[in-house]
Amino acid sequence: MGVAKSDSLLPNPYGDDSSFGQVTESALSRRVRIRDSQRVLWTRVSTLPTISRLRTLVSVVAICYTLVLFSDRSHAFEQVGVALFALQSILFAPALFASSFAQMSARDRLQLKAEGMKSMEAYPGVERILNTLHERVLRERTRILCSIVAALAINSADNFETGTILASFLFGLALFLGAIALLNTIQLESRIPMTDSDFPLLSLHAPTLHQSTLDRVLSDLVVAHLDPETAGAWDDWVGELENKVRSSQTPSSAVEHLLRVLHLNHLDLLDDERLLSESKRVFRVAAIDELTDDNSKFSIRTLRRLMAHTRAWQPGLFRLIDRLQDSAMRGHSSLIESPWRMDLDIPPRCSQGQGDLFVMVHNHSRKESKVEIEIIAADGEPHKQTIRLSPPLSRQPKGPARLGEEGNDLVDVLGRLIDNCYVLWIGLAWQKNTSGSRPVQVTLRGPNGETLSSLVVTTSLSSGFNPEGAAEKMLDAAVAVRRLAISVAE
Repeated sequence: MGVAKSDSLLPNPYGDDSSFGQVTESALSRRVRIRDSQRVLWTRVSTLPTISRLRTLVSVVAICYTLVLFSDRSHAFEQVGVALFALQSILFAPALFASSFAQMSARDRLQLKAEGMKSMEAYPGVERILNTLHERVLRERTRILCSIVAALAINSADNFETGTILASFLFGLALFLGAIALLNTIQLESRIPMTDSDFPLLSLHAPTLHQSTLDRVLSDLVVAHLDPETAGAWDDWVGELENKVRSSQTPSSAVEHLLRVLHLNHLDLLDDERLLSESKRVFRVAAIDELTDDNSKFSIRTLRRLMAHTRAWQPGLFRLIDRLQDSAMRGHSSLIESPWRMDLDIPPRCSQGQGDLFVMVHNHSRKESKVEIEIIAADGEPHKQTIRLSPPLSRQPKGPARLGEEGNDLVDVLGRLIDNCYVLWIGLAWQKNTSGSRPVQVTLRGPNGETLSSLVVTTSLSSGFNPEGAAEKMLDAAVAVRRLAISVAE
């Protein structure tokens, strides 16, 4: 029995001509647009250099003047203190509005997906983003409330008949509240969320889940560090490239090639002209037009920013790639002569008992082999793990690679080496209260158990500041993206 006018067996309670769903979708999209426009407006106002500096300056002056009132009331004017805290409250207001609209905008963005209105609330990292913004709003409310109450306290001491004890209490309360406002200001002003117009949620995202093996090394690494909204847009973008790549390429391989040449461009090994020519090797004209259009979601400009973000989070893998590139250019014996090559990287310092270990293996033996990688972390978890794998066959370079050299061009050589290797991304953990140096041994064993390569690296465990710790990585990533944006604008 056929179904007329519909592919669904369920009746439509609103009638066949109902537009209820379309109206709802339009309303939700409109709400996202309105809240995001308000976020952009108040963020621009709150991040003006003059206003940002004034917030800190007025907070310091307000505390100093309140201290004078507290110590010697006879030589100061209470209304000046009231005016300082009132001005402080006014200066805090744009930041509070910006944070509030940022929280609402983020919630709307993560609840809705562009196509199909798919909820993203269950995606890894969503809860952290929303909690971070919620905490920001609470702290913004705290500091503006502190300044208002401090102003009221000083005003009460001035306008009402208060004794010495009560007046001292009111000035002490104002001093205490001013100190809270100042401490919050120092912390809040160092990092303002959702200032990036291209990827507003990116700076708030900390990667939680990732694959242990990287098939498309750079692509998988970049995607692992994208916030849920940007990751969804990335998947849509890669899917749209199906008919925009050369016949010898797939969308995934073309994107991987582009990311590699972007990294070489970052190292100043390729100029912008060569970067564009390499892009044309894998993309058709339609894709090139989008990549060179600064208004596109994913263009060369925005991809540079995503690479800078990822590089700040995971410098270890980029160190591996840079050493591989250096070995290719120097024609190192480990790459040209040895049948097996293994390289690894771990942060020199690991904070909070956590660190990421990257292992890169090349099979130059000209025959497929199943090998084992044994990882031993002293006092770590897991203490010992063995991974069995079959690395793809990789063609050894004939000699030192050179840029532009026919048959031995660095771009092609490095591309083959990265595409035909096995990369492991292993998370290691130690007790949070432990400190000091800890060795990590990685051994590559052949099919018969023979040792093909063995390397030992040392990392220092620390509970204090660590340039490669999670919090510092988030800040470094935001700074790196901001610097790149400024340099591009100039």
